[in-house]
Formats: sequence, structure tokens, C-alpha cells
Amino acid sequence: MDADRYNSLSYKQTCSYHEKLRESVFRTVEKDFDALGIRLSEISFKDANEANSWKKLWSKPERAASWDWVRLYNEYRGRGGARRFDMAIRRSGALHGLCYGMMERNRLVLRLHALERSPVNHELAGKVLDITLYAADLYATINGAHEIWLCDPVSPAHTRLYQSKGYSPVTNWRDDVTHLMLRLK
Repeated sequence: MDADRYNSLSYKQTCSYHEKLRESVFRTVEKDFDALGIRLSEISFKDANEANSWKKLWSKPERAASWDWVRLYNEYRGRGGARRFDMAIRRSGALHGLCYGMMERNRLVLRLHALERSPVNHELAGKVLDITLYAADLYATINGAHEIWLCDPVSPAHTRLYQSKGYSPVTNWRDDVTHLMLRLK
């Protein structure tokens, strides 16, 4: 959808547009990763609650994300919820990963603010990130975005992992990585 037409949508129409777009992306990704038997959906309150329990289950505490999934659930459903990118990844009914992101108002950047995989459901370990980044790339590309940002990496190990996927670190004046960026073609 071109920018002029998109900008003329009402809030309700914008919500509907992004909801249909997320559904389309989910079904496409499920087909493209068919061999894994995954099911994608928007994040539910139940998913957010379950993910909050993951913090204490990580064998290495530095791998645990610091965000509060229930708080994020409420924030993303509230302000700016129309342009959100949220995704829960399931296999055989078990929750394996979650991601929250948001398209910038101008739709040039998709920011992924929270991304985590389950420390207990290991069947998709090593694949949750690939599935998420593939879905985010598809969603961003359809929206006409120029970049995807992975914001506030949890640890230096996460930064290295994201770099291995083609993302470039962006630092602040203290040389701290604020986010990693991928320019879309």
C-alpha cells in the first residue's frame, strides 16, 4: 500500500490492515517452515504470563531477558497497537518464542524491542531467531520498510548472534550497542 493511501486510513482501518498483514505473514512463514510444524499467532495474555516465568528457568542468568512480557502485552495492545508486530511461536501446542516490535509511523523502520525463546522447550532451539527474523523481514518488506532494528540486545553474546545473521551494531557515544540494524533490499 502506498504512503498516501496508508496515511489516509482511519485508526480502525490501520488496525485492520496490520492485523490482516500479520495473519498473512504468519501463514506464509508456517508454510515456508512446514517441516518444523510450527504455528504462529499474535501474543496472548496467557503467552505473556508464561514467558514471564522463563526468567528463573534459564541455567545461565545472563541469558534471561529483563523485560516484563505482561507489561509489554498491555503496552502493545494499547498505545500504537495498530502498527505492532507481535508473534508467538508454538510447536505441538508448546510456546517456544515471542517477539514484540513496532513499525515506525513512517513505516521505514521495523523495530524489534523484545525477542526471547523458551529455556525449556528446546525442540526449536537455534530456529526461533531464524523464524522470527524471517517473519519480521517479510512484514517489514510488505510495509515498504528500509531497515529492521533489533533493539537493546540482552548481552554481548546476543549481539554476536545477531551479527552472524547479518545485522550491524549501532553504538552510542559510550560505545554501547543500542541496537543492531539490517538494511533491506
